[in-house]
Amino acid sequence: MCCSVTGNNQCTLFSRRITDWGSYSGSQEDYYNVVGVSYGLYLYGVERINEANETYIANCQTYPSSVVVNDGYVKSARAFSALALIIGFPIMFLLCLTTCMKFGARFLRVLSSFLTLVAICEAMVFLFLSSRRCVATPNPIEPTPLQSQLVWAKCTLNHGSKIVIASSALWFGAAITLGCSSRLSLVESRLKFASMYIPAMTANQGC
Repeated sequence: MCCSVTGNNQCTLFSRRITDWGSYSGSQEDYYNVVGVSYGLYLYGVERINEANETYIANCQTYPSSVVVNDGYVKSARAFSALALIIGFPIMFLLCLTTCMKFGARFLRVLSSFLTLVAICEAMVFLFLSSRRCVATPNPIEPTPLQSQLVWAKCTLNHGSKIVIASSALWFGAAITLGCSSRLSLVESRLKFASMYIPAMTANQGC
């Protein structure tokens, strides 16, 4: 759950770099050492390079509404991200109750199905990679006269993407574990029934 909240709300989900300065006659320093932009679902940051040749993000900020239009891919990624949290929080609460309450195998299988759904929703965040922000040229975030002269690469995975991948894998792992535990509880109940039934049958046959 923490991975989902953290990964989905960073501005370091995806990175888009400048690959060529095109016909721009000035130096890169004239553009404040910008090397690209870093995207999140709701925030973005400008990637710059310092004197030690290290890339950093100056600050995360909201997308400029006057410039950016949210296409279907961005809206879908945001919707799936929100859905993952909406479904995930109640399930986590119910799983915490399993330490002090006993649930039936059928109920656990239902929870396992919902956990699988959460894992899928979390992975659907990567629909963002098909949005205009990741494939359009010039980059639609900061349209300046310089933008038309730059060549932008498509988006690549950034630090936040690794958290989202880990989150989706953990949700899916929890679904498998819970599904297996529900089957184990069913086997356990059947074994208990057999252990009670077989001695009774033996005693009846002895009589």
